[in-house]
Amino acid sequence: MNKKLFYAIIIVSIIAVIGFGYNILRYSLDPFGAPPKGTSPNCGPEDRYKFEVTINSKEDFVNFFKSSEGKLLDQYGNKWVKFDNFRDSPQSEVNWNKVLSEVKTKNTGIKTIYVLKYNPFTCSGFTLKMTSDGHVSVYGCCGI
Repeated sequence: MNKKLFYAIIIVSIIAVIGFGYNILRYSLDPFGAPPKGTSPNCGPEDRYKFEVTINSKEDFVNFFKSSEGKLLDQYGNKWVKFDNFRDSPQSEVNWNKVLSEVKTKNTGIKTIYVLKYNPFTCSGFTLKMTSDGHVSVYGCCGI
């Protein structure tokens, strides 16, 4: 093998390793460990928000949304958190004890992620995630 080809292979290998390392670092710095999901029929895109809040427990997580009910708007001015499946009827209030009982946690070693699966009326399911330092992810599907 000639020297130019050898050096070209080495340089390409180094660039590939650096690129791979960059992607690992980029995703490890993402608050949810992966880039936001895109759209698919009746789904997405995943919305991401950041609030200046510290969440230390499932109760803090629920209280954040309870105290913000009706006030959290997406970039289009729509209410984006609708815990309709936690209502006894469409006209009733959200049963926050039911919400609390459905909150799951994941520990990433650095922070805790609080996860809640919920359904706005007419939708097939949403997942709401919030980190202990206030990063929020909302992804779901509506329609058939």
